[in-house]
Amino acid sequence: MSNESVRLHGGHILRSVRLKIGLTQEEVCFMSNIDRSTYQRWEHKKTEPSFGQTMQICESAFKIELLDAITIARETS
Repeated sequence: MSNESVRLHGGHILRSVRLKIGLTQEEVCFMSNIDRSTYQRWEHKKTEPSFGQTMQICESAFKIELLDAITIARETS
């Protein structure tokens, strides 16, 4: 195992999981009560969601734990 730490952007985590489970941005925004332009900025890494926002979307919209979402995101990095 490398000592190098890899930091995943919250937007990358959300995008990776969203695509894997087949949801549109609009569906995620509706389920999470988030403005679409805000969500798009996250996925395009222009801004970053907080840890809490990322976890909430994973649990409520994607129905998975954050650690599982991180695993999916690492597989697509």
